[in-house]
Amino acid sequence: MIADWMRGYATRVTRTSLRELIDRAGPFASVYFDSTDSTADARRGPEPRYREIAEKLTAAGASEQMIGALGIAIAAGPTHPGRSGRALITDHSTVLVDEQLRAPPSREEVRVSPLPYLLPLLEQRLPRVPHVVAAVAHLGARIVGTDHNGDTVTRTVDSTAGRLPNRRGRGRPPRAARRQALDLVRHGVHRIADETGALADQVQATLVVLTGEPAARAAVRAAIESGRAESRGGGAATANPWPPELATPRRIVEVDGDRRCAAAQIDKIVTECGEARQRTVCDRFRATRGRPGLTTGGLVDTTAALRAHNVAHLLIDGAALAHTRILRGAHHTEVGIAAAELSGHAVIRRADEAIPAAALAAGSEIVPVTGELALPEGVGALLRPPE
Repeated sequence: MIADWMRGYATRVTRTSLRELIDRAGPFASVYFDSTDSTADARRGPEPRYREIAEKLTAAGASEQMIGALGIAIAAGPTHPGRSGRALITDHSTVLVDEQLRAPPSREEVRVSPLPYLLPLLEQRLPRVPHVVAAVAHLGARIVGTDHNGDTVTRTVDSTAGRLPNRRGRGRPPRAARRQALDLVRHGVHRIADETGALADQVQATLVVLTGEPAARAAVRAAIESGRAESRGGGAATANPWPPELATPRRIVEVDGDRRCAAAQIDKIVTECGEARQRTVCDRFRATRGRPGLTTGGLVDTTAALRAHNVAHLLIDGAALAHTRILRGAHHTEVGIAAAELSGHAVIRRADEAIPAAALAAGSEIVPVTGELALPEGVGALLRPPE
């Protein structure tokens, strides 16, 4: 019974970015499974599914704390209508990733490893484009930024904080009250524009979507575009780590409709932009394959580029790497196939775990391409332009 496994265990679920995740101490349990709730599944509850996963975790060497934490997470949901999957990653006691997948994974995966297994999660998060969505009102906004790994950052702007008139302000002339109200709105617009632009820079967004009150979002858009024009005329531009052909100008889009309608439109826009970005990366790799300084492929050359922090986009075929092992040295980016290439003591690691961890540590964008490109030994890279 799940209650028996859960008894005596406390669990925490922490929203952890993938970059933060690889710097935590292992071992990790990584679980991917079909979470579709059929009528029969609903009657049986989560226990049969959990027992199967718990048995596999035990066979893989998971601790009782790991199994207990995952059991609580599985029992707690979330549920999702239609076909879906679930990704769960935990360290020795804390559930670090608990994410609903868009579709069931191609096969159930239950692992216990020194590194987290992230590729199935990255495959499900794609197509992904770095973007910011701001739900705007006259005096505030909720702003969500998503980076190229699918990790999110949320900010809330409340321009009334510390600026509301006190009760003694009542009775002022109507003109003064109107002026104060207009100042407050202008202050809100500029704060929202500044926070949206800063978050877009942080996640290196190529797309900004504005929704909410039409007049407010139009004013925010104008403020953002005015700020960008001033930046182009004056201060230094932010360094772009991607090849010039992939450095897409930032696009600003406004979306109308109620919350549900706007959410569907935003999802469609982000998906289309992500698919276009993925095609561009793959097309550039095909067009420049074999040209020194532009692309590389195979384990020897790709791991060398990762060690040098020279990879802009890591292209990876998880299926081709499923049974491959490589060496890892003292740091995540210290990966290779010969101990002499590495610093410190070299340990054997699964390639489909160590190579994505190296890319995350180096700030490279990971592009899963299983079935889309034939990559030598399952890996390839678009290299960063020389500085």
